[in-house]
Amino acid sequence: MRRFFIDEQRIKGGKIVLTGPEAHHIRDVIRLRPGDRFAGIDGKGRFYTLGVEKSGKDILACIEKISLSCVINADIMLACAISKKSGMDDIVKKATELGASGIIPMITERTIVKADQKTGSVKRGRWQRIAVEACKQSGRATLPKIYDIMSMPRALDLVKDLGCANKIIPFVGEGLACINDITLNKGASSAIFIGPEGDFTVEEIDLAKGAGFNPVSLGSLVLRVDTACYYTLSVISSRLLSMK
Repeated sequence: MRRFFIDEQRIKGGKIVLTGPEAHHIRDVIRLRPGDRFAGIDGKGRFYTLGVEKSGKDILACIEKISLSCVINADIMLACAISKKSGMDDIVKKATELGASGIIPMITERTIVKADQKTGSVKRGRWQRIAVEACKQSGRATLPKIYDIMSMPRALDLVKDLGCANKIIPFVGEGLACINDITLNKGASSAIFIGPEGDFTVEEIDLAKGAGFNPVSLGSLVLRVDTACYYTLSVISSRLLSMK
C-alpha cells in the first residue's frame, strides 16, 4: 500500500480527514476511490491501515488498524555544516532514511552558505517537508526533528542539554583514532558533527573537544560533506545497534 503522512490531530471517532497535498495525491495522482486502502504514518512511530470513505476536495478515511513500528533506530543527532547549493536537501533526505533522530543545520567558520532568520525559516520548512517525504518513501514511522540553523557553539550547547553521551566529530588530521576503534556507550544517545568544505578549523576542534567530543578519522581519503554524513551515520548506527 502507498504510504501517506497523517496529522493525528485530525483523527476523530476512528476517522481522519486528509487535506492539501496528501489529499491531492490520493485523489488525483493514484486515484483512490471509496473502498480502496492506503497506509498512513504519523511521524511518532505509528502505522495506520486506512480505507477511503469519501473522496472530494478532502479525503475522509476510516482507520481500520493501528500498529507500532518494529523498526529500531539508534538515537543519533546529526549536526552538519550547511553545504553548497542543494546539498543540504540531499543530506536531510538520506539522513532521514538512515535513521537520524534529529538534524541540526550548522554555521561554522568555513561555511560558505549563510542564512538570515527569514531565509533560515524557509529552508527549515523545506527540509522538514523533505524529511516527511523520506519517511514515506522509506517506511520510517518516526519523523526526525529539523532544528533551526545555528552556530557551532550553540549546537554544542544543544547537544549538552540533550545529554548525548557518544560525541563524534570527524576531522582530517594526523594521529586520530579510526571511527571503528572508538569506544561507544551502549544504549546511549549520540551526536555527530560534520564540517564544511574545507573542514573544521583547529580552534573549532578544540572547542568540540572541550565539550567532550572525540575527533576521529574516516580513513585516508578526503570525503565530501554529504559522503562524510552518510558514512559516519552508517558506521555509528551499525555499531550501536549491534550492541543492543
